Amino acid sequence: RVRGLRILQPLRIRDFALLYTGMTVSLLGDGIYFVAIAWQVYELSNVPTALSVVGLAWSLPMLVFLLVGGVLSDRFDRRHVLIASDVVRGLAIAAVGVLSVTGELELWHVVVLVALEGAGQSLFGPAFGAIVPDIVPEEMLVQANSLNQFMEPLGVRLAGPALGGLAIAALGTGEAILLNAGSFVVSALALALMRTRRTVERAEAASV
Repeated sequence: RVRGLRILQPLRIRDFALLYTGMTVSLLGDGIYFVAIAWQVYELSNVPTALSVVGLAWSLPMLVFLLVGGVLSDRFDRRHVLIASDVVRGLAIAAVGVLSVTGELELWHVVVLVALEGAGQSLFGPAFGAIVPDIVPEEMLVQANSLNQFMEPLGVRLAGPALGGLAIAALGTGEAILLNAGSFVVSALALALMRTRRTVERAEAASV
């Protein structure tokens, strides 16, 4: 076998392939979102501080609820926590998109809804990091983490923003934001198709 292809071995595992597919689509959506939300704020208010306020509204709840996300990922089925995160973020971003498309969006709507999206994001990180070892054998964890680290900058910083610019030009700002909302639907569906169980449940089953 070609040694360089060893990094792809975790994708042979059904649950990891589903997790990775959902994450990839979601990261591309995030890249679209960062371009679209900045453009949307500019359309609503070209005051330089407006984007800073929106950025703060997004980051503060994410930091505040990060520990909560860690606790929830330990106490509940991590797959369910990830789905809940996708649902919360998807609904918040969809609301921004719908209000934008209908011409009803105001800056305070953006501030409140991106804060909700940030809170949902705080649930995702800890649960995602904890669920990978539940799915992937220990000897493949390095490859699995490498795949994740490769896709994050590609989706959020390169491919996603490029798609976001194209979407805004071809469809409109609100429609581009709705594309990001749709990415959470894809991610949630991929997670729903997974069959993984919590590590705690496996340990209890093994001790019987």
